[in-house]
Amino acid sequence: MKENFDFDQFFEEFLASEVEYGSYFKHVLSFLVHKNDENLLLISYEKLLANRKEGYLRIAKFLGEEYYQNIVSDKKLWNRILQNARFDYMKKNLYFVYPSPKETSKDSIKIIEFFRKGVVGDGKNKLSPHQIKRVRDLANEIMKGTEVLKEWYGECLASL
Repeated sequence: MKENFDFDQFFEEFLASEVEYGSYFKHVLSFLVHKNDENLLLISYEKLLANRKEGYLRIAKFLGEEYYQNIVSDKKLWNRILQNARFDYMKKNLYFVYPSPKETSKDSIKIIEFFRKGVVGDGKNKLSPHQIKRVRDLANEIMKGTEVLKEWYGECLASL
């Protein structure tokens, strides 16, 4: 993260959809119309964290029966997945390299840490009550009546 990063400025840009990927909520909605397509699996981090075993098996089944069968029949593989998919493992071992090593010399590569804390509800420690209200209001405005909003409130915003 940049040393001169201004979170409050980013927050305003996020609400105004002035970040690289545009509106977070509209982005989520764009996938929601495909929620029943067989080539899309929707799973929230909160649900995955609440029941890792069920979530990982659901992902394996989505990828294909052979993946699911390999996991359920191979205890060593299952334990390796559980170990390597833990937040602390990924935070320590996964990162973004910018620019890519193919584009530049090793001396100019920057490693960008992507993972923060990996806990549900930590937003209440970063966002003010006013900011939380603004996020909720915007979510209500854009995602009103969707099951994603109900799930988001039940899992993510309930802890804020």
